[in-house]
Amino acid sequence: MNLSPIEVILFDLGNVILPFSHFQIAEKLSRHTPKKEFQDPQKIFSCLFDFENGMINDFDVGRVSPQDFFRSLKELLGLPISFKDFLPIWNDIFVEDEEVSEIIRSLKGRWRLGLLSNTDVLHFNYILSRFPIIHIFDQWILSFKVGVKKPAVEIFRKAIEWASVEPQKILFIDDIKNYVDVAISLGMQGIHFISAPQLKDKLLEIR
Repeated sequence: MNLSPIEVILFDLGNVILPFSHFQIAEKLSRHTPKKEFQDPQKIFSCLFDFENGMINDFDVGRVSPQDFFRSLKELLGLPISFKDFLPIWNDIFVEDEEVSEIIRSLKGRWRLGLLSNTDVLHFNYILSRFPIIHIFDQWILSFKVGVKKPAVEIFRKAIEWASVEPQKILFIDDIKNYVDVAISLGMQGIHFISAPQLKDKLLEIR
């Protein structure tokens, strides 16, 4: 596969640069709720993170503020905790894939780099404060800023607009194959991320 001539590389954030699991949030919240039906983390996980109907969706696209999101969640679960107590429960779920970060640093200055992520303002502000690798990127295209999330084509079009090059000169990297397929359908090139070694091998083809 010939990936040339790439001018812009777009990275997904979660589970590419920063491995994480939303289920950690559900587990932690299940320990605080007095409501028996929500003491099963899977029930909380479904209410929060279901792709179609989860509470996270409006938060991810910036339709509700962090405080309003917390108020709704507190009411649903009967949480006896403050917003300040909630923040580490919500945010402290990420680690850094150092191998991927090293790859990103090796690309800096050779290609323009963008971050294309479904995320909320609380997560992203936390990530900015904890993971310096995020500051390497030339641009952040974020669902809570754009008002729409992957796989909607609008967020990819925002990325193409920023890149200001033909879509075929953009490479998109994501751990979710469906999102890579959408990028490819819009003319971009794509890599379905599996691991840092696999990514390194794929990127050798554009050097």
